[in-house]
Amino acid sequence: MITVYLNRRIGDDDRRESLFRGNFFLYTDIAGADALADHAKDLISQAFEGLDPERAQYEMDVDEFIRRVEPLKGEFTNGQRTKELCQQFAIDLGVDPERTYFDIPRLRVIPADQFLTAGVSYNYKAHRDMWYGHPQQLVNYWTPVFPVVGENVMSMYTDYFDKPVKNGSNQYDYDEWVAKHRTAAADNKEADTRPHPLPLEEFDSRGEIRIAGQSGDVFMFSSNHLHASAPNTSGVTRFSYDLRTINLDDVREGRGPRNVDSGATGTTLGDFLRVSDLTPLQAEDYADALATR
Repeated sequence: MITVYLNRRIGDDDRRESLFRGNFFLYTDIAGADALADHAKDLISQAFEGLDPERAQYEMDVDEFIRRVEPLKGEFTNGQRTKELCQQFAIDLGVDPERTYFDIPRLRVIPADQFLTAGVSYNYKAHRDMWYGHPQQLVNYWTPVFPVVGENVMSMYTDYFDKPVKNGSNQYDYDEWVAKHRTAAADNKEADTRPHPLPLEEFDSRGEIRIAGQSGDVFMFSSNHLHASAPNTSGVTRFSYDLRTINLDDVREGRGPRNVDSGATGTTLGDFLRVSDLTPLQAEDYADALATR
């Protein structure tokens, strides 16, 4: 059984324990999350220069859309203001800023009607974040920038939280991805030829659920959940961001859901920044944990 908790104010240690059992937490009116959504809106408005960004795809061709979206995503992910707002976001949700680290967030731009489903607007097939080299202790915070509906959000395949799915993650190495493929998104238009880890078998989707919220609403889940980009049939482009965190003690103690099917090598942990002061997570802080995983 998976429980969905709405605006449940509990300590972060207890919340993570619940998340690691597969439960979901939804939060509204979190100042830091709203501020990060507003920051994204400002950047989006600049990128689309007076157009309605949710409908701008109908005013331009794919090449022009990519030309605008690629630098937009880069600025949101790498900008100093984004990092500062991530600190506020995490603290507002009650994490320990000295023990919690975050991966710089990604802005997702998913057009409607199959306008662009590769590269900068890649529609993720069913996956666990662990298939991409993330640690088992990862917590995902998914947040819409503009209000979303069931036709343009994520699909969560809840039946597979602790059930394996045959997949290609044993061919995925994070260091190779960074070196060869991460920066090639804009080169992929018709199809995404980068080596994403994909399911290698059909699975039963009857347990699929979709969570649709307002701008700035936060959907928290363990990244061990099997999830995907739902096909966008809403008629508008979906803008959302996702932030991920780990608690260093969870990593060192090997807490978190059981790895049921990931064979990925390498780790994203070196990309994480401490909430309190943006200090990067050092390899010596997690090397022993990786040696025993």
